[in-house]
Amino acid sequence: MKTMLPLRLVAITVSTILLSSGCQKKTAATNPDSQSKTELDENTKPLQAADLVGYDGTKLRKSVDHIREANDKHNQEIKKTVETGPD
Repeated sequence: MKTMLPLRLVAITVSTILLSSGCQKKTAATNPDSQSKTELDENTKPLQAADLVGYDGTKLRKSVDHIREANDKHNQEIKKTVETGPD
């Protein structure tokens, strides 16, 4: 009877973890085209912390956002080229 209580506790903990992991937001890896501009901006928000060490964090963040947007645009062009074939 003494071992039943820890086993129940473990079973409840494991089931809670599994249920909560199933309720999390879907990641970008499942659908990369679903990212909006605000989601991309949120990914680079930590770059603004560069202000704390003497860099211009806002300028750095905008620069990285610009690079990511250009990369996404380039990837979309490549994807279109692959789907339609070369001209």
